[in-house]
Amino acid sequence: MLKQNLNLLHMTFVRSMWIKRLLKDLQTLILFPIKLYCHNKDVISITHNPILHDKTKYVKIDKYFIKKKFNDGLLCIPYIPTYRQVVDIFTKRLPKN
Repeated sequence: MLKQNLNLLHMTFVRSMWIKRLLKDLQTLILFPIKLYCHNKDVISITHNPILHDKTKYVKIDKYFIKKKFNDGLLCIPYIPTYRQVVDIFTKRLPKN
């Protein structure tokens, strides 16, 4: 699960950079850092401190790519609880009420 979340964060950042370049070509104001909201606290902590241990030994490339962009000030990963994520609204079970 951790590997999937880091991979998704990496792909999302790359795509958002492509969109920022497109907007720049269209002479649109571009603000940094890119905010990628995340509900997984493990992913956020690995981004801040990419310690190599059993959970992360297979995700070195994504982990260090994200850490570099974070250190360069291009990326910000604030925590957001799962229930506040708009993207997950249709993947959650509706209450019986």
